[in-house]
Amino acid sequence: MKYDPTLPWRNVLGGGFNDHIGPVMFAQVGEGDYRFALQLEDRHMNSVGVAHGGLLMSVADTGMGTSAFTAAGEKPVATIDFECDFLAPGKNGQMLHGKASVVRKAREFLFMQGEIYADTRHVLRASGIWVIRSGGGKP
Repeated sequence: MKYDPTLPWRNVLGGGFNDHIGPVMFAQVGEGDYRFALQLEDRHMNSVGVAHGGLLMSVADTGMGTSAFTAAGEKPVATIDFECDFLAPGKNGQMLHGKASVVRKAREFLFMQGEIYADTRHVLRASGIWVIRSGGGKP
């Protein structure tokens, strides 16, 4: 998958941990179809010079969580299950970008799938479940 700079990207807001890794960008492509991205920098690398696995997981969780928030009608969501497979390394300077999709939406739960690429190389696949909480929230 190739990164598309023409999508309607916006920064994921909320502060806290996301400010340390980001800015993570988000775009809605269609109903239940979302994109997220992060430019890899030196601060994202591990001791062997590739993107830290925890960063990859965090970007996937942030992108998929923002997708779940959007799919839930901007109601707060919380990750209750998250699984990922590391497929290849991401390198400094590459554009880390991914897609998320809603596999199933139930009354209180969203079942999601996601993929991350470093430039065009598939580096991670993920799946998870988000619970839809009551009340308002931030994206």
